Amino acid sequence: MREMSAGGILHDRGATLVQVLPAADNVTWEEGPFNFTNYISFGTLGWCTVWQESQHWLFQVANTCFLVSYAVPTNRYGIVFMHSLLIVGFMFFTTWAWKIVCAPDVFTWNLCFLSINAFQLIYVIYQMRPVQFDPELEEVFQLLFKPFKVTRLQFKKLVSEQFAQIMSLHAGEAYAMQNLTKTDRLGLLLSGKVNVMQDQQFLHPINACEFLDSPEFESRASSEDKFKVSIVAATTCRYLYWQRSALEYLFIKETYLATVLATLVARDITTKLYAMNNKIITEKGSHLDIRLPSITSTLSANRDAASRALKKHNVILNTNTHTSSPNSTNDSRELLIKKSDFVPNGKVVEMTPVKEVASFDDIKSSHGSEIDTWLDASSKFNSCELIET
Repeated sequence: MREMSAGGILHDRGATLVQVLPAADNVTWEEGPFNFTNYISFGTLGWCTVWQESQHWLFQVANTCFLVSYAVPTNRYGIVFMHSLLIVGFMFFTTWAWKIVCAPDVFTWNLCFLSINAFQLIYVIYQMRPVQFDPELEEVFQLLFKPFKVTRLQFKKLVSEQFAQIMSLHAGEAYAMQNLTKTDRLGLLLSGKVNVMQDQQFLHPINACEFLDSPEFESRASSEDKFKVSIVAATTCRYLYWQRSALEYLFIKETYLATVLATLVARDITTKLYAMNNKIITEKGSHLDIRLPSITSTLSANRDAASRALKKHNVILNTNTHTSSPNSTNDSRELLIKKSDFVPNGKVVEMTPVKEVASFDDIKSSHGSEIDTWLDASSKFNSCELIET
């Protein structure tokens, strides 16, 4: 009924394990009515029965470095601090494995971990290096791109020779000619001043840190579109420009840069529209509101129509003799209806003439003394005191 395995473990048919005792390496058993109960020690399960002393202080210091490094924040400086402490910890581990425990496998693994963290630290520090630009590009970065949280590395990629080029213009040279130059690029003026002209007529200037052709870049419909204006340098200028194909390729990889540049182009177009709006003045000397062109034109048309109708009304009334009787007003209205093309309110027959009210001069001439007495007694016109009733 009982069999002993090669490893010294007792096997019984129908035996049930009920208790494990921390005893020596002996095995006892009891026979029950239907099964057997085995008492097995810790040693038979592979657990430690004898615990060693604490490891060397190099081992303790290494694990302390690991504990601190994993507790630092995950910002840029925290990552540098983490890799630095990991390198120190693995240095202690390799020393402990080489001198104390003399384990080549432990030494080799920790040496590999040390090398990996060293390369990571070098790469992070390289990414944190300060990126410097020329004074012109630095001004563009500070004024346009830094408010949108664009990093220096992103801006460096945007203005790199792979995607952009910097060119110069002397006074009188043209960046684009009307009906000749294609709208296949986007230019940004770095220094100097440029004038925009159409049919030899000056439209508006372009100053530093402004786009040269933002309206053409945004409104381009096909590859054959050409400039409708001429862009001519007024002084010696330097400008940065991108080919449209290069920008489209960059925007596929850098979506945030695409959003920022689209916002800057839209704002530049708005600035140019307001500059053009300042040159447009109505007959009354006011500027049109370009934000609501349809409403503005509608209101202007309505005002003109009302003014013409009022003039026509006055002309018709002046042709008739005016008296102070209600019949004169009624006759004037009927004359206006007969000579005009419209019917006021759509109900001519039902309109009742309004009695004319005496003018203020007539009332004052007939009741002048009474009005003066009432004005003297009223505090509304002579003092701030309330009249007691």
